[in-house]
Amino acid sequence: MSVREVTARGIIVARRSAGEGSVRISIYTDSLGLVSALAKSAREERSKLRPHLQVGTTGVFVLVKGRDVWRVIGATKTENSHFALSGNTKAQEVTARVITIVRQFIRGEGSDPYLFSALFGFFRIIPSIDEEYVLEAECIVVLRVLAALGYVREDPIMKLFLDISYDMPTLKAVRESRGTLVRLINEAISESGL
Repeated sequence: MSVREVTARGIIVARRSAGEGSVRISIYTDSLGLVSALAKSAREERSKLRPHLQVGTTGVFVLVKGRDVWRVIGATKTENSHFALSGNTKAQEVTARVITIVRQFIRGEGSDPYLFSALFGFFRIIPSIDEEYVLEAECIVVLRVLAALGYVREDPIMKLFLDISYDMPTLKAVRESRGTLVRLINEAISESGL
């Protein structure tokens, strides 16, 4: 039996208890896409993985493919968006909504570099975005996720915002076109049937 070990950047999008002291997480990775993985004893206080496996955590994760399941055996360079945004309730709510969109629309394994870069970039940059532009950042990342998955119809305004950047000129441009972008996002969500 061959052991397959993968080290990948990822974002924890779901977490639930699994048996005595273990945790099952859903992690969206750069090389595998969405993976469900088991972390043995990760709920126990002595676990070194415990603080690294919270929903909203980005970092580098080491996964091993067993016969039936992926297992998490390591995590480094992690940052949890909820804790990084302490004191910024609006940004915490935005990251929670983005995680919900990811859980709702992304299914199964399969790498998509553009989609991963859009999500990972969002989670890494959101702590440094001014609170008044947090909703614009949410608008961009949701648009990019839905566009990458093929749910957003072609629109000349939309194409301007598909670049990976979350810089201030992009956020200001989103503010000016927000009504159109929100309409495109709502149409995509409605037409998806999910």
